[in-house]
Amino acid sequence: MSSTGPHSPALPTVVPTAPSSLRGRRYGEDRLYLLVRDPRRALAVWELTPATHARARSLAQDRREPLRYEIRLERRAHDRDAGELFVRVDLPDALGGERWYVTLPRAGGWCRAHLGLRLGETFQAVLTSSWVPVPPDGPCAEEGDWDLTPEARAWLDERARAARGLPAAPGSVARFGWPPPQEIPSR
Repeated sequence: MSSTGPHSPALPTVVPTAPSSLRGRRYGEDRLYLLVRDPRRALAVWELTPATHARARSLAQDRREPLRYEIRLERRAHDRDAGELFVRVDLPDALGGERWYVTLPRAGGWCRAHLGLRLGETFQAVLTSSWVPVPPDGPCAEEGDWDLTPEARAWLDERARAARGLPAAPGSVARFGWPPPQEIPSR
C-alpha cells in the first residue's frame, strides 16, 4: 500500500463531450467567435451546449414557431459607433454545423455576430461574439511611418539586410567575443 494513496486528492470526474467535426471534441461551453478571413469574408464558429439548445427549443415551442437558427452580423464604421444589421444567414443545422462562412457586402469597419432564433418577424439572440475589425479593401500603405517597437524595427532591418544579401549587423558575440568557458567542479 502506498503512503500517498489515502492522502492523494480525488481527481475530478471528466464528463465526456460529444465529438465535433471542427475541433475533434466539444468543450461544453456556449460560445461564438467571428474570425475575419479577408475584407469580404468572415467565419463564424460556435458551440451550443445541449442545455442552451433545449432552452431555445422551449422558447420556440412556447411561441408556437419552428426552431430556426440564424446568424446575424452587425457592422459599425468606427470603434465607438452603434451597430447596424449587416448580414442575415439562415442556418439549416446550428448543432451539427458549428461554423459558417459569411460573405461581407462591404469591407472595413468592425463586425460582430449574433447566433439566435428567428421567431416569426423577431430575432432572439442566443450567443454574441466580440467586435472584430475588418480590413479595408485594397493593399496596405507601402509608404509612410510605421509604428514599430525597437525590437520589431531591429527584426525588420535584419530581414531587409538578408534580402539584399548584406552581412548581418554585428551582434554581441561579434563585438565582445564568446564568453570564457567556466569550469564545472567535479563531485
